[in-house]
Amino acid sequence: MLAALAAAAALAAGFASSAGAYGGGASHDTWQIGISGNCNNPTSSFCQNPETGSPELGGFWGWVEFDRFADGTITGDEQVTGCGHGIGGAGSFGAEHADVDITSAHLAAAGPDDPNFGTPGAQVFYIDSNVVNGEPNVADFLGDSGIPAEAGHYSFHPAAGVAFNLNVAFRPAK
Repeated sequence: MLAALAAAAALAAGFASSAGAYGGGASHDTWQIGISGNCNNPTSSFCQNPETGSPELGGFWGWVEFDRFADGTITGDEQVTGCGHGIGGAGSFGAEHADVDITSAHLAAAGPDDPNFGTPGAQVFYIDSNVVNGEPNVADFLGDSGIPAEAGHYSFHPAAGVAFNLNVAFRPAK
Protein backbone atom coordinates (compact mmCIF):
# COMPACT_ATOMS: atom_id res chain seq x y z
CA MET A 1 0.00 0.00 0.00
CA LEU A 2 2.82 2.41 0.91
CA ALA A 3 4.68 1.60 -2.31
CA ALA A 4 1.55 2.29 -4.38
CA LEU A 5 1.01 5.58 -2.55
CA ALA A 6 4.66 6.60 -3.11
CA ALA A 7 4.43 5.70 -6.81
CA ALA A 8 1.20 7.70 -7.20
CA ALA A 9 2.78 10.70 -5.44
CA ALA A 10 5.86 10.54 -7.68
CA LEU A 11 3.68 10.31 -10.79
CA ALA A 12 1.52 13.26 -9.65
CA ALA A 13 4.65 15.34 -8.92
CA GLY A 14 5.93 14.62 -12.42
CA PHE A 15 2.70 15.82 -14.00
CA ALA A 16 2.44 18.86 -11.71
CA SER A 17 5.96 20.03 -12.53
CA SER A 18 5.14 20.17 -16.24
CA ALA A 19 1.89 22.09 -15.74
CA GLY A 20 1.94 25.82 -16.39
CA ALA A 21 -0.44 28.72 -16.08
CA TYR A 22 -2.37 29.88 -19.12
CA GLY A 23 -0.27 32.14 -21.31
CA GLY A 24 2.57 29.68 -21.74
CA GLY A 25 6.22 30.07 -20.98
CA ALA A 26 8.11 32.86 -19.34
CA SER A 27 9.45 34.43 -22.53
CA HIS A 28 7.03 37.37 -22.38
CA ASP A 29 5.27 39.64 -19.88
CA THR A 30 1.84 38.36 -18.81
CA TRP A 31 -1.02 40.11 -17.03
CA GLN A 32 -3.99 38.14 -15.72
CA ILE A 33 -7.06 40.04 -14.59
CA GLY A 34 -10.23 39.03 -12.77
CA ILE A 35 -13.19 41.37 -13.31
CA SER A 36 -16.59 41.70 -11.66
CA GLY A 37 -19.19 44.40 -11.76
CA ASN A 38 -22.62 44.40 -10.19
CA CYS A 39 -25.28 47.08 -10.40
CA ASN A 40 -28.36 46.14 -8.39
CA ASN A 41 -29.55 49.49 -7.05
CA PRO A 42 -32.40 50.84 -9.22
CA THR A 43 -32.07 54.32 -7.69
CA SER A 44 -28.32 54.70 -8.23
CA SER A 45 -27.28 56.83 -11.20
CA PHE A 46 -24.61 54.20 -11.92
CA CYS A 47 -27.37 51.68 -12.71
CA GLN A 48 -29.35 53.97 -15.04
CA ASN A 49 -29.30 53.85 -18.82
CA PRO A 50 -28.08 57.37 -19.72
CA GLU A 51 -30.29 57.49 -22.82
CA THR A 52 -33.57 56.28 -21.29
CA GLY A 53 -33.10 57.04 -17.58
CA SER A 54 -34.43 53.56 -16.81
CA PRO A 55 -32.62 51.20 -14.44
CA GLU A 56 -30.36 48.56 -16.00
CA LEU A 57 -29.60 46.00 -13.34
CA GLY A 58 -27.34 42.99 -13.35
CA GLY A 59 -23.66 42.29 -13.56
CA PHE A 60 -20.72 40.90 -15.45
CA TRP A 61 -17.84 38.64 -14.48
CA GLY A 62 -14.77 37.60 -16.35
CA TRP A 63 -11.12 36.98 -16.88
CA VAL A 64 -8.65 38.73 -19.18
CA GLU A 65 -5.04 38.02 -20.12
CA PHE A 66 -2.63 40.34 -21.91
CA ASP A 67 0.70 39.13 -23.29
CA ARG A 68 3.49 41.55 -24.26
CA PHE A 69 6.22 40.05 -26.40
CA ALA A 70 9.89 41.07 -26.80
CA ASP A 71 9.08 43.17 -29.88
CA GLY A 72 6.52 45.18 -27.84
CA THR A 73 3.38 43.76 -29.46
CA ILE A 74 0.49 43.02 -27.11
CA THR A 75 -2.24 40.44 -27.66
CA GLY A 76 -4.67 38.78 -25.28
CA ASP A 77 -7.76 36.79 -24.49
CA GLU A 78 -10.94 37.59 -22.59
CA GLN A 79 -13.84 35.53 -21.35
CA VAL A 80 -16.69 37.56 -19.87
CA THR A 81 -20.31 36.81 -19.04
CA GLY A 82 -23.03 39.27 -18.15
CA CYS A 83 -26.58 38.89 -16.91
CA GLY A 84 -29.35 41.48 -16.70
CA HIS A 85 -32.53 41.38 -14.66
CA GLY A 86 -35.67 43.43 -14.23
CA ILE A 87 -37.22 45.12 -11.23
CA GLY A 88 -40.16 43.92 -9.17
CA GLY A 89 -40.44 40.50 -10.74
CA ALA A 90 -39.96 41.76 -14.30
CA GLY A 91 -37.71 38.76 -14.82
CA SER A 92 -34.32 38.17 -16.31
CA PHE A 93 -32.97 39.51 -19.57
CA GLY A 94 -30.71 36.48 -19.76
CA ALA A 95 -27.00 35.91 -19.76
CA GLU A 96 -24.56 36.57 -22.56
CA HIS A 97 -21.02 35.32 -22.96
CA ALA A 98 -18.23 36.96 -24.96
CA ASP A 99 -15.17 35.03 -26.12
CA VAL A 100 -12.74 37.80 -27.07
CA ASP A 101 -9.50 37.30 -28.96
CA ILE A 102 -7.51 40.52 -28.50
CA THR A 103 -5.45 40.63 -31.69
CA SER A 104 -3.74 43.96 -30.96
CA ALA A 105 -3.48 46.23 -27.92
CA HIS A 106 -1.20 48.91 -26.54
CA LEU A 107 -0.49 50.66 -23.23
CA ALA A 108 -1.24 54.38 -22.77
CA ALA A 109 -1.67 56.86 -19.95
CA ALA A 110 -4.66 56.31 -17.67
CA GLY A 111 -7.59 58.63 -18.32
CA PRO A 112 -10.08 60.22 -15.89
CA ASP A 113 -12.45 57.23 -16.00
CA ASP A 114 -9.72 54.65 -15.30
CA PRO A 115 -9.32 53.15 -11.81
CA ASN A 116 -5.62 54.11 -11.59
CA PHE A 117 -6.04 57.70 -12.84
CA GLY A 118 -4.01 60.17 -10.80
CA THR A 119 -1.24 57.68 -10.02
CA PRO A 120 2.03 59.01 -11.49
CA GLY A 121 2.98 57.02 -14.59
CA ALA A 122 -0.23 54.94 -14.51
CA GLN A 123 -1.08 53.05 -17.70
CA VAL A 124 -4.08 51.11 -18.99
CA PHE A 125 -4.58 48.69 -21.84
CA TYR A 126 -6.20 50.00 -25.02
CA ILE A 127 -7.59 47.35 -27.36
CA ASP A 128 -6.91 48.17 -31.01
CA SER A 129 -8.45 45.12 -32.69
CA ASN A 130 -10.35 42.01 -31.65
CA VAL A 131 -12.52 39.11 -32.67
CA VAL A 132 -15.57 38.62 -30.42
CA ASN A 133 -17.55 35.39 -30.79
CA GLY A 134 -16.19 35.16 -34.34
CA GLU A 135 -17.01 38.77 -35.31
CA PRO A 136 -14.06 41.14 -35.97
CA ASN A 137 -13.63 44.49 -34.23
CA VAL A 138 -16.70 44.62 -32.01
CA ALA A 139 -16.87 48.23 -30.78
CA ASP A 140 -17.89 47.34 -27.20
CA PHE A 141 -14.49 45.68 -26.76
CA LEU A 142 -12.29 48.33 -28.43
CA GLY A 143 -10.50 51.35 -26.98
CA ASP A 144 -9.78 52.04 -23.32
CA SER A 145 -10.33 48.76 -21.48
CA GLY A 146 -10.17 50.40 -18.05
CA ILE A 147 -7.70 47.68 -17.03
CA PRO A 148 -4.57 49.01 -15.29
CA ALA A 149 -1.12 47.70 -16.19
CA GLU A 150 -0.08 48.02 -12.53
CA ALA A 151 -0.69 44.90 -10.45
CA GLY A 152 -3.13 45.30 -7.58
CA HIS A 153 -6.74 45.24 -6.42
CA TYR A 154 -8.97 48.03 -7.71
CA SER A 155 -12.37 48.45 -6.11
CA PHE A 156 -15.18 50.95 -6.67
CA HIS A 157 -18.29 50.95 -4.43
CA PRO A 158 -20.05 54.29 -4.97
CA ALA A 159 -23.44 53.22 -3.56
CA ALA A 160 -25.22 50.33 -1.91
CA GLY A 161 -25.80 47.57 -4.47
CA VAL A 162 -23.08 48.89 -6.80
CA ALA A 163 -19.64 47.26 -6.90
CA PHE A 164 -16.87 47.03 -9.47
CA ASN A 165 -13.67 45.07 -8.82
CA LEU A 166 -10.50 44.36 -10.78
CA ASN A 167 -7.65 42.14 -9.65
CA VAL A 168 -4.52 42.54 -11.76
CA ALA A 169 -1.62 40.08 -11.50
CA PHE A 170 1.61 40.61 -13.45
CA ARG A 171 4.39 38.16 -14.29
CA PRO A 172 7.41 39.67 -16.06
CA ALA A 173 9.34 37.77 -18.72
CA LYS A 174 12.35 35.91 -17.38
